[in-house]
Amino acid sequence: MASAAALMGLGLVGTAAASESRPTRQAATHWYMTPNPGNNCSLNIRNSASAGGKIVGHLSSCSKGAWCWYQKSDCGASVKGGTYTCKYADGSSGLRSNEWVRVADKNGKLAYVARWCGFSQRL
Repeated sequence: MASAAALMGLGLVGTAAASESRPTRQAATHWYMTPNPGNNCSLNIRNSASAGGKIVGHLSSCSKGAWCWYQKSDCGASVKGGTYTCKYADGSSGLRSNEWVRVADKNGKLAYVARWCGFSQRL
Protein backbone atom coordinates (compact mmCIF):
# COMPACT_ATOMS: atom_id res chain seq x y z
CA MET A 1 0.00 0.00 0.00
CA ALA A 2 2.90 2.37 0.69
CA SER A 3 4.07 2.07 -2.94
CA ALA A 4 0.55 2.86 -4.20
CA ALA A 5 0.52 6.00 -2.05
CA ALA A 6 3.91 6.96 -3.43
CA LEU A 7 2.62 6.54 -6.99
CA MET A 8 -0.37 8.76 -6.23
CA GLY A 9 1.98 11.39 -4.84
CA LEU A 10 3.76 11.47 -8.20
CA GLY A 11 0.48 12.03 -10.07
CA LEU A 12 0.14 8.40 -11.10
CA VAL A 13 -3.03 6.39 -10.64
CA GLY A 14 -4.34 2.95 -11.49
CA THR A 15 -6.65 0.27 -10.21
CA ALA A 16 -5.85 -1.23 -6.82
CA ALA A 17 -4.72 -4.54 -8.33
CA ALA A 18 -2.77 -3.04 -11.21
CA SER A 19 -1.37 0.09 -9.56
CA GLU A 20 1.86 -1.52 -8.54
CA SER A 21 2.62 -3.14 -11.89
CA ARG A 22 1.20 -0.69 -14.46
CA PRO A 23 0.57 2.88 -13.26
CA THR A 24 -1.06 5.35 -15.64
CA ARG A 25 -0.79 9.12 -15.62
CA GLN A 26 -3.65 11.35 -14.51
CA ALA A 27 -5.14 13.66 -17.11
CA ALA A 28 -2.84 16.64 -17.59
CA THR A 29 -3.88 19.99 -16.22
CA HIS A 30 -4.27 22.85 -18.69
CA TRP A 31 -4.12 26.63 -18.60
CA TYR A 32 -7.45 28.46 -18.61
CA MET A 33 -8.43 32.12 -18.54
CA THR A 34 -10.86 32.56 -15.64
CA PRO A 35 -12.94 35.62 -14.67
CA ASN A 36 -11.71 38.19 -12.19
CA PRO A 37 -13.63 38.24 -8.85
CA GLY A 38 -13.86 42.05 -9.12
CA ASN A 39 -16.08 41.58 -12.16
CA ASN A 40 -18.44 39.31 -10.20
CA CYS A 41 -16.73 36.27 -11.75
CA SER A 42 -18.17 37.21 -15.13
CA LEU A 43 -16.27 37.27 -18.43
CA ASN A 44 -17.45 37.32 -22.04
CA ILE A 45 -15.80 35.27 -24.76
CA ARG A 46 -15.86 37.13 -28.10
CA ASN A 47 -15.21 36.24 -31.72
CA SER A 48 -12.81 39.19 -32.13
CA ALA A 49 -10.44 41.23 -29.98
CA SER A 50 -13.00 43.96 -29.44
CA ALA A 51 -15.68 44.84 -26.89
CA GLY A 52 -17.98 45.11 -29.91
CA GLY A 53 -17.18 41.58 -31.09
CA LYS A 54 -19.97 38.99 -31.08
CA ILE A 55 -20.27 37.18 -27.74
CA VAL A 56 -19.71 33.48 -28.44
CA GLY A 57 -19.63 32.37 -24.82
CA HIS A 58 -19.83 33.60 -21.25
CA LEU A 59 -18.05 32.55 -18.07
CA SER A 60 -19.90 33.03 -14.80
CA SER A 61 -17.65 31.23 -12.33
CA CYS A 62 -14.20 32.14 -11.02
CA SER A 63 -13.37 28.44 -10.84
CA LYS A 64 -14.01 27.66 -14.53
CA GLY A 65 -12.44 29.21 -17.56
CA ALA A 66 -11.84 29.29 -21.27
CA TRP A 67 -9.03 27.03 -22.54
CA CYS A 68 -5.94 29.13 -23.38
CA TRP A 69 -5.21 28.86 -27.10
CA TYR A 70 -1.50 28.87 -26.27
CA GLN A 71 -0.89 26.66 -23.25
CA LYS A 72 1.41 29.05 -21.37
CA SER A 73 1.15 30.39 -17.82
CA ASP A 74 0.00 33.78 -19.13
CA CYS A 75 -2.04 32.27 -22.00
CA GLY A 76 0.50 33.64 -24.47
CA ALA A 77 1.13 37.04 -25.96
CA SER A 78 -1.65 39.62 -25.92
CA VAL A 79 -3.44 40.79 -29.02
CA LYS A 80 -3.99 44.55 -29.37
CA GLY A 81 -7.63 45.29 -30.10
CA GLY A 82 -10.54 47.37 -28.95
CA THR A 83 -10.49 49.17 -25.61
CA TYR A 84 -12.41 47.79 -22.63
CA THR A 85 -12.76 48.58 -18.92
CA CYS A 86 -12.83 46.04 -16.11
CA LYS A 87 -12.42 46.10 -12.33
CA TYR A 88 -9.43 44.94 -10.35
CA ALA A 89 -9.67 41.69 -8.36
CA ASP A 90 -10.41 43.69 -5.19
CA GLY A 91 -13.42 45.33 -6.90
CA SER A 92 -11.83 48.79 -7.11
CA SER A 93 -12.47 51.00 -10.08
CA GLY A 94 -11.91 50.02 -13.60
CA LEU A 95 -8.77 49.36 -15.55
CA ARG A 96 -8.78 50.40 -19.22
CA SER A 97 -6.83 48.30 -21.69
CA ASN A 98 -6.80 47.08 -25.26
CA GLU A 99 -5.04 43.74 -24.55
CA TRP A 100 -6.90 40.53 -25.39
CA VAL A 101 -6.05 36.85 -24.87
CA ARG A 102 -6.61 34.08 -27.39
CA VAL A 103 -8.81 31.27 -26.03
CA ALA A 104 -10.91 28.47 -27.49
CA ASP A 105 -14.68 28.80 -27.57
CA LYS A 106 -16.90 25.83 -26.66
CA ASN A 107 -16.55 24.53 -30.25
CA GLY A 108 -12.75 24.73 -30.19
CA LYS A 109 -12.60 27.82 -32.42
CA LEU A 110 -10.32 30.78 -31.81
CA ALA A 111 -11.95 33.42 -29.59
CA TYR A 112 -10.84 36.26 -27.30
CA VAL A 113 -11.28 37.48 -23.73
CA ALA A 114 -10.26 40.78 -22.15
CA ARG A 115 -6.84 40.05 -20.59
CA TRP A 116 -7.19 42.18 -17.46
CA CYS A 117 -10.79 41.15 -16.68
CA GLY A 118 -9.53 37.68 -15.87
CA PHE A 119 -6.43 35.72 -14.98
CA SER A 120 -4.84 32.51 -16.15
CA GLN A 121 -4.69 29.46 -13.94
CA ARG A 122 -4.19 25.73 -14.19
CA LEU A 123 -7.31 23.64 -13.80
